[in-house]
Amino acid sequence: MAIDWALFQFANGLAGRSPILDRIIQILMNDYALTTAMVLVLFALWFSGSSLEARERNQRAVLSTIVAVLLANLIVKACNLIFYRPRPFAYHEVTLLFYHPSDSSFPSNAATVGFCIAASVWLFNHKAGFLLYTLSCLLALARVCGGVHYPSDILGGLLVSTFSAWLVIRKWHFLDRWWMAIIHWLRRWLLA
Repeated sequence: MAIDWALFQFANGLAGRSPILDRIIQILMNDYALTTAMVLVLFALWFSGSSLEARERNQRAVLSTIVAVLLANLIVKACNLIFYRPRPFAYHEVTLLFYHPSDSSFPSNAATVGFCIAASVWLFNHKAGFLLYTLSCLLALARVCGGVHYPSDILGGLLVSTFSAWLVIRKWHFLDRWWMAIIHWLRRWLLA
């Protein structure tokens, strides 16, 4: 894992050099800023679409994203029960810009959620998916720069999230019938 450590040192080397850059990294890596922005994108996506068909596609994207994120979190939990990887700061001297999380570093929970949202939406709407991928990359990079994840933790989160999105959207076709029923029911209450 020499490459993993070298990449971590390079990214974490950006921390501690400038109070302004440190503050930006802290904002990007926290548990709320970018994840809240991603949820707001999902909320906007739910109510957007130039036609009824486009709007229903966006709404299916949101519903599929919820299920994909739940599945990805279950996979991450299973990985954490089987394999525990200490955080970089546990055994190395790093510039830490965050609190000391005690859960397993691999795969990254934050990267998994962010990339799962992005991948799920991308499969329905490339424009919104690109925005979400951008936010997810910023979150993932900030978590490495801030000292709480190795790059391979991010890669693990990316793989889990991509698999979860692909499985839910491309293979679990039985959900399509449920999505349309939920959308039509919510439309009666002016919520879709």
